[in-house]
Amino acid sequence: METLALLIIDVQNYFINEHTRSLPAKIASHIGQCDYDAVLFTKFVNQKHSNFVKMLGWDKCTSSPDTDICEELRGLANRENVFEKHTLSAFKNPGVKHFLDKNKITKLFICGTDSEACVLSSAFEAFDLGYDVRIIKELCASTNGADFHEYARTIIERNLEPKK
Repeated sequence: METLALLIIDVQNYFINEHTRSLPAKIASHIGQCDYDAVLFTKFVNQKHSNFVKMLGWDKCTSSPDTDICEELRGLANRENVFEKHTLSAFKNPGVKHFLDKNKITKLFICGTDSEACVLSSAFEAFDLGYDVRIIKELCASTNGADFHEYARTIIERNLEPKK
């Protein structure tokens, strides 16, 4: 029997803009219609010595309220299912894999922001770790706009979707 989890990547205040505004409500609606065995969240928190700061000069998203899970999803988040990360991939926090293994997850669905960065990075790592991973592309978006999301869709379809 399959056990299903939904991994929601970085749907937090900082990453909500004109390109991602509808995403939290869509994800909340989806969760209400599906029967996942577990739902977990990542929360990106930038640190002053990160490569984002050192190499890219990006020093945003360091504290609340920027780092808070969006209001539409906050009621589903708790101490047990929110995993802080300081990198692109969710799996750099060992708690994510531990949670999935402890809950005997066999199929992992991923959604969130940014399609071309953290979503894609987390999906590749989940794949490499042996999970049956699916990205719900309709529940992903990019703060950089539709073009970036479409680029990610092309990469996902080429590298992570089963061939028919």
